[in-house]
Amino acid sequence: MAATTMTTLDSAIQTKFVKKLLEKVKGKMAFPKFASNRKMEQGAGDTVRFNRVRRIPRQTTFNLSEDSTSVTEQGLTTDYIEATIGFVGDSLKSTRAAQITSILQDSAYMDEVSDQITRTMEYLGLKEISRYSIKHRVDNDTTYEANANVTTATSTTVAVSTDLTQSDNHWGESTTKVGYLVGTNPEGANYGIARLCTDFVASSDTLTTTAFPQNNTTDTDFHLTRGTALAATDVMTTTAIARVAGIHEVFQSKKFGGGTLRGFIDPQQMADLYNDTTFTTIMKYVEGMKQLGQYKVFRVFGVEFVVLPDTYREDVDGTENAAGLVHNAPIFGADTYNITKWETGQDDYGVKVNFIQKPDSGNYWGLVWWLNWHAKCAIATLEACNIVTLMTGVTALPATLAA
Repeated sequence: MAATTMTTLDSAIQTKFVKKLLEKVKGKMAFPKFASNRKMEQGAGDTVRFNRVRRIPRQTTFNLSEDSTSVTEQGLTTDYIEATIGFVGDSLKSTRAAQITSILQDSAYMDEVSDQITRTMEYLGLKEISRYSIKHRVDNDTTYEANANVTTATSTTVAVSTDLTQSDNHWGESTTKVGYLVGTNPEGANYGIARLCTDFVASSDTLTTTAFPQNNTTDTDFHLTRGTALAATDVMTTTAIARVAGIHEVFQSKKFGGGTLRGFIDPQQMADLYNDTTFTTIMKYVEGMKQLGQYKVFRVFGVEFVVLPDTYREDVDGTENAAGLVHNAPIFGADTYNITKWETGQDDYGVKVNFIQKPDSGNYWGLVWWLNWHAKCAIATLEACNIVTLMTGVTALPATLAA
């Protein structure tokens, strides 16, 4: 175990370090900047809940006469999004034989710690909205992307549709090798709620999913997507972005200020866009890249893209994989996801930092010290139909940074 020359930590140094560290974390993060400000309620156990009112069906005829005195009332139907509070954190041990105060005043040390916290929390957020959204393939291959209706009312974990004629496991095969399903009828159960598809049985037209909050009914329509057969050559294009913008218009996504949508892409997707001739033409007539904190921002077809070092990736079968072929680019409107912190940390995730430096049964002489951080929060997609996640391959860059 590495030794240090001090066994006590000056409280002023510690307080100053923590304050500056969390300020750096907050300044670096892009994901929380676009989160909804709506409050989540406490649910059962360690959960938070966001209640919603389902869209009221329109009238399709002139249903009143001049002397009408009554009408058949329509009820207000509510549903909810529920998210489990999660914990994440890490412990960093000193490996320098130097004074603790010197280490804490080292800006490089602070930068590395803040960078690790940022990359961890950004990844968890991107994973949530990338999975629980309308997934759309950049190649627009309808073999692995379809719309269907629930033809037999079932439970919260089963959807039966005779619209589906594919073979076994076509839409999902296990809890790790998944497809994606989202409710798309605003007047039906589970609208705007996305779930993972873990099995498909062709003989009964039955999808098994992670649990929806309500039973699926015959008013439930849904969109299904699988990453199967995507290739590295299926790269980001302006044609695909235009389709995504159109999908957002169909679902009347709430826009950010200036009538824009937002999107997160990684450097490899950005490089592929640079080779799209339509993109290069657009960039000739618009202002170049802007800055959001430390990240680059540019606009295409009303979508302001933020270029992040990493986005959520998976294999073509839906298995989470930091080196997977499928790069996910979530493109979203306002008020579509939420971060609810469960502690009093200064940043959006409630990150807390503490030090262990005194002698104990695991550190007999107090010659080693640790910096620990943890976050306790819930991250939830509130309106899955307001997030369209574009699934792409990428052209490999000659050099990339490991996750």
